Amino acid sequence: MEICNHLSCTACGACKNVCSKSAISMREDSEGFLYPYIDESSCVNCGLCQKVCPANKDTPVSAATFYMAWHKNDEVLQKSSSGGVFTALADYVLARNGVVFGAVKNPDTQEVCHIMINNVQDLDKLRLSKYYQSDTKNVYQQIRGLLMQDRFVLFSGTACQVAGLYSALDKWKVNREIIRGGASRRLITADVLCHGCTSRKAVSCYIKAKEKQYKKTIKDYYFRVKTKNVGWQSGGGTRMKLEFSDGTYKVEDKASDTFFVGFNNYLFLRESCYQCKYCGTDRISDFTLADFWGVDSHEVPPKQMHLGVSVMCANTDMAKKMLPELSNSLYIEKIDSQKAIPYNLAFSQPGDRPKIRDSIFKRLENQNFDSVVKHACWKYYLKLDVKQTIKKCIGESRYKKMVSKIKVMVGKA
Repeated sequence: MEICNHLSCTACGACKNVCSKSAISMREDSEGFLYPYIDESSCVNCGLCQKVCPANKDTPVSAATFYMAWHKNDEVLQKSSSGGVFTALADYVLARNGVVFGAVKNPDTQEVCHIMINNVQDLDKLRLSKYYQSDTKNVYQQIRGLLMQDRFVLFSGTACQVAGLYSALDKWKVNREIIRGGASRRLITADVLCHGCTSRKAVSCYIKAKEKQYKKTIKDYYFRVKTKNVGWQSGGGTRMKLEFSDGTYKVEDKASDTFFVGFNNYLFLRESCYQCKYCGTDRISDFTLADFWGVDSHEVPPKQMHLGVSVMCANTDMAKKMLPELSNSLYIEKIDSQKAIPYNLAFSQPGDRPKIRDSIFKRLENQNFDSVVKHACWKYYLKLDVKQTIKKCIGESRYKKMVSKIKVMVGKA
């Protein structure tokens, strides 16, 4: 039985969660992506998995209202990928005896999966970005049980995972007043604006390449770090930090790091990401969270450019009603959507599928990750080498002045 078109499957896990016979499990394919596997000996061909699959139907969406936001606590900002909005949402729910579901990374197994927390102390587990796919496991079942107990629930994930959650709850006939609106609303959803899901295999190959390069064992790694010297806007927002088993660490240069170059060129994304149905300004969740890369330095305090600024979309009446209380911990200001959309492609369309995508995964079988990416993105690295050579010759400040003058000449300033 085919649950949905293979190319459309997002691995949201709705099919696995609703199967009453436990006949469905999620397994990695040769590229390192999760897909549902059906145990035919347990399957009774009820068709429930096909009916619940978000890929097989349209999902209700709401028009986004755009805000820029950041947490008023600098310590929270330092721990967050951008503006700390997720923390404010989590605090809102936890203060109401609620629970929070989000993605956590296991450094030992390199697995990312969704877990539940019920206290502020565990929030650190869910902070920071994870650039490869999270296994939702059985959390939709957990959420169903908690909602039936009248508990507040915050679910944070990608838009396709939110779609899977809503679809499962609808199939279980959970009271729509609890999950979608009304005075008895208990479920709050937040999707992280998604550039696409990288496979665990690609990340594993990257880590092996770095261990070979530095001749050290990597104990843990973080996709997004902010340091005192390098903040959010100046590069800390997209810098990989590698922690070695000997206690040392290395923060990779954002411009040349092969993982982020490959990621930004869509080299190793899930097939469904290239045709993502959740892109755009009509959103499925209550909130959508993203980096505000388009923010100008004159719009916010200099400190904020260093610590991070978020785009926060309030997409539902529930979200808009929460804003006054969220403003106790967040600075919130409404913005024109066009300030955010040009800098976040997923607000308009999915990324293009590279023609060489399939060969990339085949080459990762027996070639070094760095060499595979540099070969695929050779034009980018050639431009980077030229840029760095000019900087060395004339200096950083003179280079910036030169670039500014060129932008003025071509009318881009």
